[in-house]
Amino acid sequence: MKALVFMGSSREHSHTAALARAIADALESAGVEPEIVNTGQLGALPFGRTATQVARELRELRERVGAAQAVVLVSPVYHGGYSALLKAVLDELPGDAFADKPVAVAANGSGPRTGNVVCEQLRTVAKAMGAWLVPTQAASCPDDFLSGDGLPTQGSAELQDRCQAMAAELHRLAALFRAPAGV
Repeated sequence: MKALVFMGSSREHSHTAALARAIADALESAGVEPEIVNTGQLGALPFGRTATQVARELRELRERVGAAQAVVLVSPVYHGGYSALLKAVLDELPGDAFADKPVAVAANGSGPRTGNVVCEQLRTVAKAMGAWLVPTQAASCPDDFLSGDGLPTQGSAELQDRCQAMAAELHRLAALFRAPAGV
């Protein structure tokens, strides 16, 4: 089973990137093959790309979403909302891109509860796109990460537990969607 993990930050060494990596690690532990999609590197924002390149990248992204069995949306908290990068990418997907697909949401904010607001926003967007959302979400803040050389690295044991619970729910829901009807 394959899951796309959309990281709504262009910074590879951000707390949001560390959260996306923690979720990817939890997915691997649950038997899911994760692929982190850095939204800052996609053609939804055409800077430095030709129209042909943008169209090709967006077509490939739509195909990747269609082929994935599950999706995780991860965003930083910017002024109480999710990132413009993630919004730009989601706006380029068809309105039913997540139809009958399990989706999990996660956000990193400045404090222990700020990510929950963005998780609720992402739940609303994912539902509008046809998703089946897992109950557990992962909201983190800088205190949830150990750091090395000033950069966020491994998530705390508590964060890892939340990511593991979310990954297990995502895996179970994806398995239900793969089962033949009536089973």
